[in-house]
Parts: sequence; C-alpha cells; structure tokens
Amino acid sequence: MKKPELKKLNVNFKPGFLKKYDYNIDEVIGVKGHDRFILYTKKKLIRIYRGSLKSKALLSTYIPIEHAIFYSFEIEKNVIEKVDLDHFIETKVYEEAGVDETEKYIIRYKIIDSMKDEKIVTVEVIIVPAGFIENGYKEIIEETGYIDYISFPAFAYKALYDEKIIQKANDLFVVFLYDKVFLTFYNEGELLSIVTISGGLDKVYEALGKLKIKNFDISVFEKLLTKKGVNNLKYSNVEKAVLDIMQDEFLSLINIVNSQIEKVGLKYNVSDIDRIYVTSEYGNIEGLQDYIQKIVGIDTFGFEFYEEYNLDRLAVNPFLFLGMLEAHNAYKNQNQEYNFSLKLRKPTFFYRPSGRLFLILTAAIVGMGAYPVYLYLNGMSYETENKKLQSEVKKLTIQNAKLSNQIRVLKNQEKSILKEREKYSKDIAFTKNFIKSVYEFKYSYIPKSSELVDITLIMNKDKVYLNQLNYEDGVFQLNVFSFKDTQIPNFIDDLVKKGFHVETEGVTFKDNKYNAIIRIKE
Repeated sequence: MKKPELKKLNVNFKPGFLKKYDYNIDEVIGVKGHDRFILYTKKKLIRIYRGSLKSKALLSTYIPIEHAIFYSFEIEKNVIEKVDLDHFIETKVYEEAGVDETEKYIIRYKIIDSMKDEKIVTVEVIIVPAGFIENGYKEIIEETGYIDYISFPAFAYKALYDEKIIQKANDLFVVFLYDKVFLTFYNEGELLSIVTISGGLDKVYEALGKLKIKNFDISVFEKLLTKKGVNNLKYSNVEKAVLDIMQDEFLSLINIVNSQIEKVGLKYNVSDIDRIYVTSEYGNIEGLQDYIQKIVGIDTFGFEFYEEYNLDRLAVNPFLFLGMLEAHNAYKNQNQEYNFSLKLRKPTFFYRPSGRLFLILTAAIVGMGAYPVYLYLNGMSYETENKKLQSEVKKLTIQNAKLSNQIRVLKNQEKSILKEREKYSKDIAFTKNFIKSVYEFKYSYIPKSSELVDITLIMNKDKVYLNQLNYEDGVFQLNVFSFKDTQIPNFIDDLVKKGFHVETEGVTFKDNKYNAIIRIKE
C-alpha cells in the first residue's frame, strides 16, 4: 500500500477577511438576460451556472455593439504630451461626436501608434450612455449590488490572444448588425482600427421583401440567415430567386468590407489581413464564411472561440464568452482601463472606511494599555543588547584593518599585471594585423570581386535586399528578403541567365517580408 503523502502547509494563505477583495479571478460568471454561464479559466471549461450571482467568482456581462457610439480622430504625438488627454478626448466627444450634450457618457479610448505617418496617432473612442449602464443591468445590480466587469467586444478581442486561443496575426473581426456592419482590425494582438459601415442586414431584408414572400417577417429572415444563408446546397430550384438576392446583397456588403481592408493597408503599417472572423447579431450566417473567403481570398472563420472550453456543447453567446475572458485577464493583470462597470464590488470590511475606523480604535485601546509594559521590557533588554553590539563592533574593526591591507597588496599586483598585459597586447595586435594583411593579399583576388559586383547589380535591378553574406569553400550564401512575392524568383532567374549555379530551399513569408537563403557556386 502506497504511503499517504502529508499535505503541505500553504504559507501564502490569507483568510478572506484580510484580503482587500474576496474574489476568485480564475472563475468568471457571465450574465446576459436569462443566460448564465461560469468560466473556469484554469480548467478551460464553461458550464451553465445555477447558483447565486453573489459569489467569489467574478461577475461579468457585456455591452451590445448597437448601444455604443463610435468616434475616432487623428492627433500629432507632440500634442498628446502637452494636454490632459482624458479631458481633451471628453471635450472632443461632446463637440464633434454628435452626442447629446445634456447626457452623461462613459468614455473609453485606445491610442493607436501604428500609422504610416509616424508623427501622428489615431485615437479610437467607444462612447456608451451612462443611463444605459445604470439601467440596462438593473436586475443584476439588484441581486448583487455590483458587476465586476462590463466589457465591449472591440476591446475584448485582445483576450483571445492573451489566452492563446488564437495566435497573433493581422485579423479582422466582422459583425453584421441589422442596420450597420461593425469592423474591428487587430495587428499582432493589439487593437488597430474600429470601422462602422452604415447599412447592414436591413439591405438584405428589404431586397427579399420585394419578392412578396408569404408571411415573410424579421423572425423568418433570422431563420433564413442561420439555416440557409448563402449556401447553394441549402436551396431548391424554386428558391433560386431567394438565393440570388442573398448572394448579391452580401456580395455588395463584402465588397464594402474589402474596400475598408484596402484603406487600412494604406493608412497603417499593415501589409495585409491574414484572417477574418465573422458573425451577425443573429449568430453565424450559413455559408457566409466560405462565401467571403471565395470573394476576398482571405481565410475566414466563425466566432466559435469557446469550442475548446465547451465540452457540454452549450449554445454560448460569443460576446458573453469574450467578456468573461476579458474580465479574467483584466483582474489578473490589474488593468481596469476598458471596464464600463459603474458598480464595482465593495472591499472587505477592514478595507472600508468603517473597517479602518474600527482598526484604529482597537489599536488605540490596546496601545494605551501596552505602552507601560513595553517601556519596562525595553529597559531590561537594552543593556544586554548594547553589550552584544559593542562586541560586534570590535570584531568588525579588526576585520576591516585586515581587509584594507589585503586591498593594498592586490592593487599593487593589479598594476604589475596591467603593465605586462599592455606589452603582450601590442605584440599580439601587430602579429594579427600582419597575418590579416598576408591573408587578404593572397585570397582577395579580382575574379571574386567581379562576381560580387554582378550579383549586386542583379539584386538592385530586382529590388532584392541582403540580410547577410557568407563565403565558404567556393560558395556564396546570401540571406535575402523582398517585399513582393515575384522579386526573389526574378532574382534567381537573372542569376541563372548570367551563368551562376544557384540553389535554394524556397521562399518563406515572415514579418511582412519574403525571405530566402540562396547558395551560388563558383
């Protein structure tokens, strides 16, 4: 029988009443309407939650995209350093964003420093009416008195990279709403740009309405999107007119999205978009991922980011999952920059004003009785401690004298060694220079120089750039890169035409550049 192991004592354990906040950041409850889930971040598991919302788990929800106002502007970097940025942005929002000046708003912003013009940054601003935050989550507040985190999707996407659910790349997140299309661009795990396009699924709905389909309404439209969408295989011959309208209208929307991709490439330091993630306010649209990928030629996926966590195959709102994930990351990294909650959890008792007053009064009462005892005990121990210190001082004085003498001896030795080293260094330097001169004279002959000149001229012609050049055993090895996929192949063809014997293992694409290692034999 195996000997049972003794449980180790957790020396870092701190009772809940001694912590400032008694919550567990590795468990997050997500609430939206009647949907209640709990995310176990360490187990990578999401489950339906049936317990009390008032618990140690973090409590989160999210702001639907349609309830936010979007505003962005460009500003010179040197201006940012001279202004109170929060006040500056708030003033611009009320003056230029078209908001009601009599209302109060919750404003969160992100400064984007990735523009081609390095003197300028973009400020992306999300504006939410305070009235919506105060009234839109009343049921939760009435039950708990707090919400630990209220997220917004554009900021929440970052948690996907932080939790390594998706790898960092140039990504576009597309959400089709009824009256608009919401685009969020990310560059290597960081927010790059937010774009809203007027007109969304309403254009498809209105176009289908012209067919005079019997009993056609918004609920039928929602089912049509999620069940058949733009998938050819889901339609019969008699439904071809519906399919044609669906595909034509979505083609128009996709072309608008594609034009925004091109604009981002012109404005920011981004070469291309690697992936598109797409959904709608009704959920995934059947066949849309393949349809977009076919039109724009970019890998396209849905919003099922929670699949790895969803062992029970639950119907999880992707934006609620993103909010839960962001809440965990925000509290783990102690960063509440993008939290829209106005009702945060209260600290534990001893961190509240009433608790601090209690501690002060208790300490005062104990202190008044303890001080006379302290004086008596302190007087008794003083003489003993003083004798010990005097003894230590004598020992340290003797050691200090010995060390000072040793230091003088070592410094004299150091001077002698430095003189010898200087003498030998001069001899070695002379010998090295002599050997180098002989070697260069013997091996740097004119034909090799001529070959390098030819190679350099071809590189300049084909716009190929050199990272590193090595020469060994009659072989030039060139580590090169270019910004277009045709430039390195053209360079190799021109070398062969010039009579060079060329070998390469292929061209790779990394860090927005095409890279290759080319070997040229003499």
